[in-house]
Amino acid sequence: MSIRVIIGSSNEKISRQLGQFLIENGFNVIGETKDGYELLRRVNTVYPDLVVVDYSMRGISGYEISEVLISEKTCPVIALISSNELHYFVNLSQEPTFAPLIKPSNKQLLLNTISLLIKTSKSIYKLENEVASLKSGRDKGELVNKAKKLLIENMQLTEEEAHRRIQKQSMDKGISMIKIAEAIILMYDD
Repeated sequence: MSIRVIIGSSNEKISRQLGQFLIENGFNVIGETKDGYELLRRVNTVYPDLVVVDYSMRGISGYEISEVLISEKTCPVIALISSNELHYFVNLSQEPTFAPLIKPSNKQLLLNTISLLIKTSKSIYKLENEVASLKSGRDKGELVNKAKKLLIENMQLTEEEAHRRIQKQSMDKGISMIKIAEAIILMYDD
């Protein structure tokens, strides 16, 4: 599957040349626009794998677009900028899914940057999902432990008996232990 790219530039010539170059190198250019607001609308509609944006856009600048896309973790961004625009991007340059490239850019550097950003963003999003999953699992375990503690305190059960009671109710009612634990917590917790 090819990488889906949206290009944003107020300069039609740059946009057209960049689009053609990316297509020739196996990328799927799914949109080109001159307007910053239009670019954000398209991104939130088609969810590209990458946005390549010029600093000077109509409506909203390439910096503001980059800031929105990076803060919302929408997709990686490459900003094509002149050397005197670089200072606008200082705080974003610390972001692992953002790369500023000084115009005119070396074509091989652009391809390498795209490759690196895509790999980095996939790794980051995968790790974030794993962390969220682990946190969710930990939170669920904490719920069951809290319910067991309440059963021990209120029904004078051992920890093993409390755990078995939650398991048995879960199996008898055909619902998860988490739901049983939540019900116990609602019943006993002040």
